[in-house]
Amino acid sequence: MLGDIETMQQRAVMVEIEEMIQSTPDYADIREALRSLNFIPEQDDPDVAIWVHPGLRIFVLLQMNLGGGYAGYRVAAYDDLKGREGEFAGYNAR
Repeated sequence: MLGDIETMQQRAVMVEIEEMIQSTPDYADIREALRSLNFIPEQDDPDVAIWVHPGLRIFVLLQMNLGGGYAGYRVAAYDDLKGREGEFAGYNAR
């Protein structure tokens, strides 16, 4: 039962992050929001940003534009990395 609660919490946070990214075009705001949700930056470079939440087993990948926004993103659980036919599962955008 505890696993079900953790999975529901994980999915709720993933949806929250996806909605936040879609409604916030500026990466600086996304960065602060991820920090406030206890995500840790694994890589925060001008072209790619990777944030992880080890406790919830979630990662966020942002492909950056030169202007400070992002060209695309992916939000996924560690357990969902491998989908059917070797494709990565998770939320995609743009």
